[in-house]
Amino acid sequence: MDRYGVFYNYKTIGDVLLIIFDQRENPDEVIKQDDVVVIKKNKKIIGINIFNISKIMKIKANGFIPLLDDKVLDVINHILENHNLPILEKQKNSGFVVAKITNIEEHPDSDHLHICNVDVGEDKELQIVCGAFNAKKDLICVCALPYAFMPSGKQIIPGKLLGIDSNGMLCSGRELSLDGYENKRGLLELDDTYKIGSDFFAY
Repeated sequence: MDRYGVFYNYKTIGDVLLIIFDQRENPDEVIKQDDVVVIKKNKKIIGINIFNISKIMKIKANGFIPLLDDKVLDVINHILENHNLPILEKQKNSGFVVAKITNIEEHPDSDHLHICNVDVGEDKELQIVCGAFNAKKDLICVCALPYAFMPSGKQIIPGKLLGIDSNGMLCSGRELSLDGYENKRGLLELDDTYKIGSDFFAY
């Protein structure tokens, strides 16, 4: 399967592992097989819920799981295979990379939005529209790449903001669900010890 988001929070949703493939779609079919619930839209799988997962393995998480380690992925895929479902491909990165704003301009139709050119360690920079008050040239921050899943469950889809193309999202500590950033506004600011293009959640 393509990029997916994985979530587990026993306190808020109970003993269920959520796997989301497409957050934008509303399901038109729900199929339950034992402890596995498959959610579909137009015959396409958009989500899978695995209930009572703690009976099979312990998961130390309180929400978004940026990267699955090999052992956890193997267990999940074993469950999926036993229910004749497609297995998950190992994701090489979380979808959140260390990035640098190389240029910034004010949005012509907004008094608070900025148009940022962002170096994410690839050949081509991304253009991202951002409204953070502390966005500035040369700032090192965290970028959610197109189609990444946020800790909230929202998927970052390329689109337009007030007519300007935006491909990705520059993130605050709160949006990344980092401890201690619940009430802090603005982009998460990193120093130059972070390598541009590296996976933020690998640190």
